[in-house]
Amino acid sequence: MSEKLEKIRQVIREIDDQILQFAKNRLELVKKIGDIKKKHHLPITNLNVEAMVIDNALDQAKAIGLNENFSKRLMNLLIAESVKTQEGTSKNRAAFLYDILEKVKVLEAKGEKVIRLDVGEPDLASPIQIKDALKDSLYGREVIGYSSSKGLEVLRGAIANDLNQQYDTDIVKDQVLITPGGKFAIFAAIFSKVSFGDRVIIPQPTWPVYENCTKLIKGRVNTIHTTFKEKWRINLQKIHDAFQMNPKLLILCSPNNPTGKIIPKKDLTEIVQLAEEKKVYVVSDEVYQAYSFKPHKSILQLANSNFIYVNSFSKKFGMTGWRVGYAVSDTETISRMQKIIQISVTCVPEFIQKATYKALTMEQKGFQDYATKMQERVQIACEEIKGLPFSCIKPEGGMYIFPKANIEGFQSRDFADKLLERKRVSIAPGDAFGEYSEHFRISLGKNKDQIREGIKRIGEEIERWPKR
Repeated sequence: MSEKLEKIRQVIREIDDQILQFAKNRLELVKKIGDIKKKHHLPITNLNVEAMVIDNALDQAKAIGLNENFSKRLMNLLIAESVKTQEGTSKNRAAFLYDILEKVKVLEAKGEKVIRLDVGEPDLASPIQIKDALKDSLYGREVIGYSSSKGLEVLRGAIANDLNQQYDTDIVKDQVLITPGGKFAIFAAIFSKVSFGDRVIIPQPTWPVYENCTKLIKGRVNTIHTTFKEKWRINLQKIHDAFQMNPKLLILCSPNNPTGKIIPKKDLTEIVQLAEEKKVYVVSDEVYQAYSFKPHKSILQLANSNFIYVNSFSKKFGMTGWRVGYAVSDTETISRMQKIIQISVTCVPEFIQKATYKALTMEQKGFQDYATKMQERVQIACEEIKGLPFSCIKPEGGMYIFPKANIEGFQSRDFADKLLERKRVSIAPGDAFGEYSEHFRISLGKNKDQIREGIKRIGEEIERWPKR
């Protein structure tokens, strides 16, 4: 028996050797193709070619009786390795943000004062009523126990009611999941839908965490590049083309971080209809919805299925450090996302949820004033940037501007480092949000005087560029 098994295993080892040799030969050819692409300035990723490779593999798998799902996963692995071979080291775009953050922390620890225009944290205080609600919940009981991993029923019901009033929808509390911040809602959404090799479509520029989360679970990121020239509008034909690759998710952010672009109703309607037709889930990050300066259509108003709506209490309610976000989707998806919370962070603390309930149910005018303040800051920033060698499209929402430098050879990461070093002003380099090295993001989380002074110093530093 053992001799017979060993003979079979020996044959398998020989086949494995052949597979590895074929893989090596394939990657050598892939590298040659990559060299040609670089020489002629061609994009590394070509979705049409990838589609043909996968279709050919599936046809062959069917012909020889090989499982099609296995064949697709195998080809996705080979394609991902091919892209990696041609691109070289993958960029961790989120690190471009955190590198600046860490440098700021070092300076501040030394007593240096830095004008913080890098981080998306508004200086809007949580009202005392919210803090009192937390105190009452925290000190009103001896034992602080676990909460439901799905979130307090009363809070989920209040969120459902608030959204129904706002968007004329019929959401029920079981479609709502409370998460430790909006970022975790994004992670849980991606983790619940994406497996190894599955594709996620991400229009850029955008928050780098979407890409990081996808890569963390070994998904494939296909980006759609939007441009300053086209006023950051998503090219719908590129969405159509990307959907031919049968992605699992499309991730949208409207109003956009960092551009402030709001997806037009017509475009969002077409995207939603196509996603439902192709059975692609749309993750709609609407964290900046409260800072909309023109009519904003939510995916909740347009989609009947295949969506995951994400929001948080950070921006609208001045509660960034409280870490409370939420997701809305069909009950099956919410159940899957809930399991991710169960095996990771367990729950959002109950006393924080009760304070959040207070935020949602108290008088809202003060929070509406927050949006007015942010719009005023956007106006000031756009005015201050005029006269400097930058172009800037006025945001339609959000709390950022994303200027473009009209200077040959400008590199935002270098500029951000020098600006911090010499002028003690921190900004986010455009490379963090995609291939946008000629751009940088200014966060408007600080007061008007700091925004004016920060942009003044940006102007002083740009006069020295590219002097070292």
